[in-house]
Amino acid sequence: MKATDNFLKSKDKVDLTAMIDVVFLLLIYFMVTTTIIKQESDIGIRLPTSVPSASDAPLPEEHMIDILSDGSVFFNGAPLTEPTEHQLPELVSLLSNIRESSERAGFKTLILLNPESTTEQQYIINVLNACVQAEVTSVSFASTGL
Repeated sequence: MKATDNFLKSKDKVDLTAMIDVVFLLLIYFMVTTTIIKQESDIGIRLPTSVPSASDAPLPEEHMIDILSDGSVFFNGAPLTEPTEHQLPELVSLLSNIRESSERAGFKTLILLNPESTTEQQYIINVLNACVQAEVTSVSFASTGL
């Protein structure tokens, strides 16, 4: 009995305090050095549907904005800006004038975006940003490509 008591008393014990400290330091290090990536948010686009419109609702005036794969922007068939610009001031002023004139006339204007299938998303976002700057609220995508 005495031999087992001496064996149990003489057995070395492992101190886990240092290991726990190292684990917490590593955890804090990784939490501090990790960058948080912001997720893409929903733009809130209404997609075209096959629901028929009401018969008594007046049809809005429609304007077509074509966006080519090289970034060229055409408004109702007329070229507007160079494809290298991210800001589209000519389109913003044109859309602002159209919005103001349609509000004075009392009818709603619809802007249809018609990008090619190979158009980069940045060019489409540039045109959407121009619509936001011009305070145009009725923007939709055309159902057919170029």
